[in-house]
Amino acid sequence: MLPEPAPTDPIRLDYALTPDDLRDGVAAQQRRGWVRWLVPILAVAVLAAVVEGLVSAEVWEFPTDAAAIVVGLGLVLAAIIGGIAVLLARLALAATYRWQAHLLVRGNPWLSQPIQAMVTDTGIHLRSAAVDATIAWSHHPFYIETDRSFVLLASKGLAATSVVLPKRGLVEAGLSQLRAMLATHVRERP
Repeated sequence: MLPEPAPTDPIRLDYALTPDDLRDGVAAQQRRGWVRWLVPILAVAVLAAVVEGLVSAEVWEFPTDAAAIVVGLGLVLAAIIGGIAVLLARLALAATYRWQAHLLVRGNPWLSQPIQAMVTDTGIHLRSAAVDATIAWSHHPFYIETDRSFVLLASKGLAATSVVLPKRGLVEAGLSQLRAMLATHVRERP
């Protein structure tokens, strides 16, 4: 039988969630590394294949040297279109995250009230003027660390319930202590 890990001191956070904190939580929850590059890469590949197909099928009457130039220009055009697609996708996602954070605050006004969170070996205890809740670690088995916060997730799915713990809310403990507590009780989502 393995010995029980020694209990650690509770970690206290005092904060009031801002729309930026919530936007950070929504963005972290919906982040997928390869998905954001999938559409531009496919667009570039399809455009390059079309240009190559047209040139190799001799739809256009080009000398050999001109065919290479046309393929090169097609690839440059495909790269430009891919870059524009990435930029537009990022702008659309930023607007979507901002809108979702706005809806969260509008539907849950208590989120913007001062909150005291106690992170312990049994879970997270949240207290504000409107809410007094304890969340067991088993309810949020995954987390993502961002530059601004730790986002705890109920599942790997896109619509998972989340809890945002802003790093600026740490009272006495350091980031390393909170990271260690999270690493002990939950897994970092890949």
